[in-house]
Amino acid sequence: AVYLEELPHQQVAELFDIPLGTVKSRLRLAVEKLRHSMHTEQL
Repeated sequence: AVYLEELPHQQVAELFDIPLGTVKSRLRLAVEKLRHSMHTEQL
Protein backbone atom coordinates (compact mmCIF):
# COMPACT_ATOMS: atom_id res chain seq x y z
CA ALA A 1 0.00 0.00 0.00
CA VAL A 2 2.89 2.35 0.73
CA TYR A 3 4.39 2.15 -2.75
CA LEU A 4 1.37 1.18 -4.84
CA GLU A 5 -1.02 3.71 -3.32
CA GLU A 6 1.70 6.19 -2.33
CA LEU A 7 0.40 6.29 1.24
CA PRO A 8 2.48 7.53 4.17
CA HIS A 9 3.53 4.91 6.71
CA GLN A 10 1.32 6.48 9.39
CA GLN A 11 -1.77 6.27 7.18
CA VAL A 12 -1.11 2.59 6.44
CA ALA A 13 -0.76 1.93 10.18
CA GLU A 14 -4.11 3.58 10.83
CA LEU A 15 -5.77 1.80 7.89
CA PHE A 16 -4.71 -1.64 9.13
CA ASP A 17 -4.91 -0.72 12.84
CA ILE A 18 -1.32 -1.76 13.53
CA PRO A 19 1.61 0.11 15.11
CA LEU A 20 3.72 2.37 12.90
CA GLY A 21 6.83 0.34 13.76
CA THR A 22 5.14 -2.80 12.44
CA VAL A 23 4.43 -1.11 9.11
CA LYS A 24 8.04 0.00 8.81
CA SER A 25 9.52 -3.37 9.77
CA ARG A 26 7.22 -5.32 7.46
CA LEU A 27 8.03 -2.99 4.61
CA ARG A 28 11.77 -3.32 5.26
CA LEU A 29 11.53 -7.12 5.36
CA ALA A 30 9.49 -7.19 2.15
CA VAL A 31 12.04 -5.03 0.34
CA GLU A 32 14.88 -7.27 1.58
CA LYS A 33 13.05 -10.36 0.29
CA LEU A 34 12.52 -8.73 -3.10
CA ARG A 35 16.19 -7.74 -3.33
CA HIS A 36 17.27 -11.25 -2.38
CA SER A 37 14.87 -12.78 -4.90
CA MET A 38 16.08 -10.49 -7.67
CA HIS A 39 19.72 -11.18 -6.80
CA THR A 40 19.32 -14.98 -6.85
CA GLU A 41 17.49 -14.85 -10.19
CA GLN A 42 20.43 -13.00 -11.74
CA LEU A 43 22.92 -15.70 -10.72
